[in-house]
Amino acid sequence: MNRTEFLLKEREKVLTNLAENKGNRAKWLTELMDIDDEMEEMAEDKLKTN
Repeated sequence: MNRTEFLLKEREKVLTNLAENKGNRAKWLTELMDIDDEMEEMAEDKLKTN
């Protein structure tokens, strides 16, 4: 499994936890933003190398 696939699976878990109101919403929103930021950085790096 590559990093992108891992991040997508983690993103789905976070969205599920948000939808089910499990625990602290701020924690899940922060984690979601971190995942999205990392995926965006990976996409930008890929564009720079091509």
